[in-house]
Amino acid sequence: MPLLPHSAARRRVRRWSSAALALLVAMTPATAAADSARVTLPSPNPSTVSGTGKPLDPGQVLTLRVWLADRPGLTAAATAVSDPHSPDYAHYRSPEQFQREFGPTPARASAVHDWLTGQGMTVTETTAHYLAITTTADTFDKAFATHVSEFDTPSPQGVYRQVGVEGDLSVPAELGRDILGVTGFRYTQLPSAPPSKPKPAHAAAHRSASRDASCSHYWGEHTVSIPPAYGQTTAPTPICGYTPQQIRQAYGLESSPYTGKGATVAILLDDRNPEMLADANHFFADHGMPGFAPGQYTETEVSSSHCSGDANSGSSHANGPGGLVGQWIESAIDVEAVHMAAPDAKVVYVKMDCQAVSGPGSEMISNGLDAAIKVVDERLADIATGSWSQGEQQFSPAELASWDSVLEQGALEGIGFNFSSGDHGDTESGDPVYVAFPADDPWATDVGGTSLALGSDGSVVGETVWGRHSTRLNADGTGYQTAPPGDFAGGSGGGVSPHYPQPSYQRSAVPAALSTLNGTRPAARVGPDISLDAGISALIGYTGSITEGKYDEDAQGGGTSLSSPLMAGIEADVVQAVKHPLGFFNPLLYSMRESGAIRDILPVDPAHPPVEFGIESHFASDPELFTEGEDGVLQVTPGYDDATGLGVPSATFVTRFSRP
Repeated sequence: MPLLPHSAARRRVRRWSSAALALLVAMTPATAAADSARVTLPSPNPSTVSGTGKPLDPGQVLTLRVWLADRPGLTAAATAVSDPHSPDYAHYRSPEQFQREFGPTPARASAVHDWLTGQGMTVTETTAHYLAITTTADTFDKAFATHVSEFDTPSPQGVYRQVGVEGDLSVPAELGRDILGVTGFRYTQLPSAPPSKPKPAHAAAHRSASRDASCSHYWGEHTVSIPPAYGQTTAPTPICGYTPQQIRQAYGLESSPYTGKGATVAILLDDRNPEMLADANHFFADHGMPGFAPGQYTETEVSSSHCSGDANSGSSHANGPGGLVGQWIESAIDVEAVHMAAPDAKVVYVKMDCQAVSGPGSEMISNGLDAAIKVVDERLADIATGSWSQGEQQFSPAELASWDSVLEQGALEGIGFNFSSGDHGDTESGDPVYVAFPADDPWATDVGGTSLALGSDGSVVGETVWGRHSTRLNADGTGYQTAPPGDFAGGSGGGVSPHYPQPSYQRSAVPAALSTLNGTRPAARVGPDISLDAGISALIGYTGSITEGKYDEDAQGGGTSLSSPLMAGIEADVVQAVKHPLGFFNPLLYSMRESGAIRDILPVDPAHPPVEFGIESHFASDPELFTEGEDGVLQVTPGYDDATGLGVPSATFVTRFSRP
């Protein structure tokens, strides 16, 4: 049974209905366009593009990618090697074997090249995955029988002008089996819109306080008096930041014999701390743990033709308050989280060479795809993790198809990809619920977040979905400016995909009412798959964490930027336990849901939710009441739910996999 309920041909013959996408109807097998001489390609328009556009200037230069289709059979082969019940399970291919069996043939790639140049387009780059082209709008219109236009697209950040097409996009029938789609249509933000800020999974609001008497080293270490809330007049202070040992003990790693030895984890990010290795070694030495041995941590860079900014300008993550080196938070979180969980695993940092703002069709995700391509083409790792996401509805069917192709290649080569479910809960785009991409691609592991409460002995004394609200004291300190819980202050992403049908590994786990939106649509992909701590920060050490130019550590390891790399490290431990790469992890993960490896997260009592009170951030001056466990439309239920997925790794997660 394939992982996806459609064949490899789903990505190769092409009639993609934008109306079906708008109605949240799953993809159906494509058929030839009405004109038998041409074949319709997947739409290059995100579902946010609608209505009548303004024709683009015929001379406008476009920089695009024409993606080459893999040969038939890739989906079935990737399914077989990923299914623990298949006789082909874990029989992975090398990148060279993949190319010989399933990659576009040189002859067919040459045919696409010749057609493009024959139509007057310039091919600027040729890879095993795509041909990069430059062309004018008029030339493109004539070649692809379409009309390139501009559309004004509203979004939570303002209004964007999106370049797309009106009508179908098609190619001659003889090329229909060779072209997967066309991507690269750009957007620009209109001057009247507010500045757009990129959305890494790490939420800046969770840069917690340093270790001092005002915060707690474990849940309930210090309590303070509060104005009455939820029938109580005292509350614990915020956590100072869990240590590596506390994190390891929470997931049973301190007592596990597995350390990730023999496994490699790739971290995909668009920034880099030049002091990363030294900072990580400093951090772990301070906590009595070995740092990275020589050669255990390496870096590589991927050049992206999507880049439009200064390649050396640093991260797309904005600096923190006070001019701190906030762009290095993300890399420190990811590198140190992986090493916390898998201290003997190798780590390769795959740096995207440019920054990009977020928005419809964000270049951040395009650059991330280039990083994923580098990982699969060079087989750099067994597991890859990315702490970034955008709403799925902001991407076109053509863009999603290009991601599917690369992630399927990774699965066939024994490489699993984890992505953060996001830190915005369900509030980002209203209705439909914001669903984070690429986390919700059916060939990725979607990692959500919880709020983990640890006791003085390191045991788990409580855990809820990460869904936090906050409110400040009123002027006289006798009550609150807004009645508790107050305003939403961050939470784990999740929800039902508006595009992807339900993969087979979710069929027996996900309630039908959830996957079908109460019977209003065919069953669809739901995220997240699994969750780890995100709402309560871990300590992270790096140069600039508190003062520019100086090494220090702070509780800045929060959000699903912590949970995704932490999960990747735990998977590296499982690789060591089972003695082979896990590849695409979801089929095996879902098969273990009743084994004791996964602990279910249950809903909180809304009358008595967990609360904290204090000043959580170095950059805040007023204490707040933080209420945990409510993530809005995303609801926690017994069993699988769209807030925490299957649940969280139990203390026996890794050792369960080592059993025959």
